[in-house]
Amino acid sequence: WQQVRKEVKATPGVTRASPLIEQPLLTSFNGRVEAILVRGNTPADIKRIQPQVKAGRLAELQPGAGNVAIGARLAENLGAQLGDSITIINPQGRATPFGTVPREIAYRVAVIFEIGVYDYDQSFVVMPMADAQTLLLTGDSVGMIEVTTNDPDKVGEMLRPLAQRLAGQAVVTDWKTINASLFEALAVERVAMFV
Repeated sequence: WQQVRKEVKATPGVTRASPLIEQPLLTSFNGRVEAILVRGNTPADIKRIQPQVKAGRLAELQPGAGNVAIGARLAENLGAQLGDSITIINPQGRATPFGTVPREIAYRVAVIFEIGVYDYDQSFVVMPMADAQTLLLTGDSVGMIEVTTNDPDKVGEMLRPLAQRLAGQAVVTDWKTINASLFEALAVERVAMFV
C-alpha cells in the first residue's frame, strides 16, 4: 500500500492521501452490545479530530497502549466513561477444534469525541493503525487510502488516470459514487417539492 499511496500523492490535484482501516465490528460494556465501525488511523489523522474532543487527551492514543477514542453517542449508549474498558469483538478469530473463537480484546476509553454527525458519533471507534492491524489480524495492510483533492467537483476527472494506472491493484471510488443514494434522495425530494 505504500507504493499505491506514493502514486496517489503524486497525482496532480491531490492534497492529501491517508491510509486507513475501516471495519464493522461489535463492542460490549457492562452487558450492553453495540455495532461499531473501527477506524485505524495514522497519528497525523488522529490529531485532526482534536477540535471535536469532548474529554480526554489524543496523546494517549499511541500504538500498543490499548487506548481508543469513541464517539459521544456510543459512549452514552454503552454507559462508558473515560478510563472504562470496552471489549471489541472480532468474529474472525482463531480456529480451534471446536470452530472459530472470536477475538475479544479490551481497550481503555482515552478520548470521547463529538463530530456532530449522529452516525459517526454513534459508531466510530478510532485507534492507531498498528492496533487495528493487530485486532483484525491483517499484518501490514490497509483497507483504503482516503484522498483529498483541491477541487471536489472535478475529483472524477483528476482520479481517472490514477484509476487506470492502479487497475488490478486498487479500486478508485469518489464521494459522488459513495453517496449516490443520498443524491438520488435529494433529486426525488427536489421534484416532490416542486410539485
